[in-house]
Amino acid sequence: MKKENLSKLLLLLVAMIWGSGFPATKIILDTGVKPFEFLAIRFFVTAVVMLFIMRIKKIDIKKEEVMIGAIAGIILFAAFSLQTIGLVYTTSSKNAFITGANVIFVPYITWILTKQKPKLIYYISSVICFIGIGILSFEKNLTINFGDFLTFLCAICFALQISTIGSKIKGKNPFSINTFQMLSAGIVSIFANIFFENATILSRSYDLKQVIALGYIITFNTFICYSIQTFAQKDIEPSKVSLILTTEIIFGAIFSVLILGDKLNLQLILGGVLIFLSIILTELKKS
Repeated sequence: MKKENLSKLLLLLVAMIWGSGFPATKIILDTGVKPFEFLAIRFFVTAVVMLFIMRIKKIDIKKEEVMIGAIAGIILFAAFSLQTIGLVYTTSSKNAFITGANVIFVPYITWILTKQKPKLIYYISSVICFIGIGILSFEKNLTINFGDFLTFLCAICFALQISTIGSKIKGKNPFSINTFQMLSAGIVSIFANIFFENATILSRSYDLKQVIALGYIITFNTFICYSIQTFAQKDIEPSKVSLILTTEIIFGAIFSVLILGDKLNLQLILGGVLIFLSIILTELKKS
């Protein structure tokens, strides 16, 4: 099997695991674990494991990779904070679809950074995406669901994080960058838990259900998936990487319906299809 094809299969596996992370996170939050507390455990434990691996393999720590990882980690913290808090107020399936819309914003962030104006197809895709988000998010009284709004902001932050990593990763060690990205996000999450959640991370005792769910998120959704993603990005064009990873939202919706019993109604189907269609149009144009 060609190295590029293997990387594509690995990225599809990443999308599937990330999709399963939406209901897993919802389960954790429903047991009473606070959002920043959850993120602190998720990122800091992952960072400690990765630092341990770097030491065993004697990987050189380069200042530039530390800085890239630190900046990306702060953005990643913002994205996951908005996503996780949003998940408290919305369903797992809607959270998955709206989060997946992050790729729609990448061309506009690139426009700001490089002055390269997006093509017409991106404007069309954006309109379709916003219609889909509107169908998903508007309540019967024509107000926007608060959790969906936070998830929308999270999508913008994820787009910024993708742009930051993508523009700097060439010629760098992806594992090293990812390690300091996790460490940065973990440290900021710990401070957020201390100041906004009364340092629950220091006082809580966790039951078996919480430990299993947290262990799954840390091991698979964070450590394994981000390591695979940064590894695979070196062999595949960024546009193809994004296109494969967009299937995350489909897996997220499927797992949310199967595991959490989210209602598969017309609103969810129509809104989700429009968002997915807008993403596909954007990514196919890039390819």
